[in-house]
Amino acid sequence: MIKSQKIKLQKILYGTFFILVLPLYFIFLANSVSLPFEVSELGYGGSVMAIIGLAIIIRGMYELKVKGKGLPMNAFPPEELVEDGIYGIFPHPIYFGFCIMCIGISIFYKSAAGLYLVTLVIIGGCMALVLGYENLYLKKNFEKVPHPILGISNISRPFVKIFRLNKLWNILLKWAENRANSWKSWRFGKLRIINHFLYSGLAGGIGSGIITLILGRKYSIYIVILMFIGLIGASIIGQILVGSTNRLSRPFGYFGSLFGVSATGLMISIFYPEIFKVLGAFAIASPVAQAVGRIRCLIQGCCHGDNTEEGHGIVVNNPHSRVCALSHKCGVPIYPTPLYSIIGNVMLEIILLFYWISGVKYTIIIGLYLIGAGITRFIEEAYRGEPLTKIIGNLRIYQWFSVGMYFLGLIVMLFPSGITSIPETLDYGTAFVTGVIFFLISSFAMSMDFPDSTRRYSRLSG
Repeated sequence: MIKSQKIKLQKILYGTFFILVLPLYFIFLANSVSLPFEVSELGYGGSVMAIIGLAIIIRGMYELKVKGKGLPMNAFPPEELVEDGIYGIFPHPIYFGFCIMCIGISIFYKSAAGLYLVTLVIIGGCMALVLGYENLYLKKNFEKVPHPILGISNISRPFVKIFRLNKLWNILLKWAENRANSWKSWRFGKLRIINHFLYSGLAGGIGSGIITLILGRKYSIYIVILMFIGLIGASIIGQILVGSTNRLSRPFGYFGSLFGVSATGLMISIFYPEIFKVLGAFAIASPVAQAVGRIRCLIQGCCHGDNTEEGHGIVVNNPHSRVCALSHKCGVPIYPTPLYSIIGNVMLEIILLFYWISGVKYTIIIGLYLIGAGITRFIEEAYRGEPLTKIIGNLRIYQWFSVGMYFLGLIVMLFPSGITSIPETLDYGTAFVTGVIFFLISSFAMSMDFPDSTRRYSRLSG
C-alpha cells in the first residue's frame, strides 16, 4: 500500500513538472531574454500551428492511455507499444506536437527568444529523450522502434540517397576503427609516451589558443587559472567515479573539468562580473577542443561504446586499448561513441558561432553550451559500454550529470552580462604561446605516464 502511494505521488510530481512547471519556466525565459532577431509576420499562421500542435499532443496522450494502457510518461511507460493511429503518422506525437505548438506560439507573439532560443532547446531536449533513452527502451522491451509515415527514417531517405550519406558514414566508421586500433607507445626510461599525445595536446592547445585569441592578453591570468582548474577537476572526478587500479590509475572525467571551471567562474562573478566574457570564450572553444580530444579517446579506448550489431559499429583488436584491456570487448562490434561526440560537438560549435556573431549575451552562449553539450553527452552515454560507469534509476550517472547541465544552462541564460562581438584585433602571438604551453601540459597529463609505477596517477593504460 505504501509503495503504491509512493509511485502515485511520483507520477503526480513527474507529470506536474513536465506539464506545468517546465512550460511555465520556458514562457518566463522567453519573456526575460532578448535576441537580435526578428520574427516574420505570418498572420494567423502561428495560431493555426499552435492549435495543430496541441491537437497532436492531446490525440497522442489519448491513444497512449487507451491503446498503450498507461500514462504519457517515459519514467512510467505504458504497457503496450502503440504503432497505429497518430503514432503511425507522426514520430513521438507528444514531443512533435509540443515542438510545433512552441513554434506557433512564438510566431503568434512575435517572440524571437521563444522561436530562436526556447524552441531550439525544447527540440534538443526532446531529441535527447528519444535518442538517449526511449528508442533504446523500445528496442529492449518491444524489440523494435516504430517507423511512422513522417518519421525521420522515411523523410530523410531521399537525402541519404542523393548525398550518399551511407557511404560517408561508412568512411567515418572505417576512419574511427583505424584510429581505435592505432595505439602504440615509446619508452624513454621510466617515461612512456603514447601516440595519442598529438590529440591530447591539440585539444588543450587549440582550446586555450581560441580563448586567448577571442579575449586577448588582458585576460591571460583568468585563462590560465581556469585551464588548470579544469585539468585538476577532470583528474579529481576521474578518481572519484572511476578510481585507481594497477592498470588505470590516472583516469580523467569531463564533468570534473566542467564543474571546476563553472564553479570557479560563478564565484569570481560575484566581485568580477566580466568573468562571464571569459566563460563565454571557454564555451566557444570547448566543442572544438572536445572534438579533437575525442580522437585521443578513440585511440586510448576510453569513452567506448557498448556492443552493437555487425556492420553498425567498429571493432577493436589492439590489446592496449581500454576496450580490450579493461572492458574485454576485443573483437566484437561496439558503438563508435567518440565519433558520435565529435559530430555532436561540430554541430554545437556551428550553433554557438552563429549566436556569438549575431551579438547575444555571454550568458546565452554559456547556457547554450551547457544545454547543447548536455544533450550530446546524454545521447552519447546511452550507447557507451564502460563497465565502471554506475547506473542509477535506469540512467548512467553521466546522463544524470547531463540532465543537470541542461537545466543549469536554462538558468544561466537569465544572468546579466555583456554582449558578444567579433574582436577588432587578434593577438596571434599571445594565442600561439598560450596554445604551445597547454599543448605540452595536456600532452603530458593525458598521454604520458610511468607504467612501471603503482602510485596513484602514474598509469594511463595497459
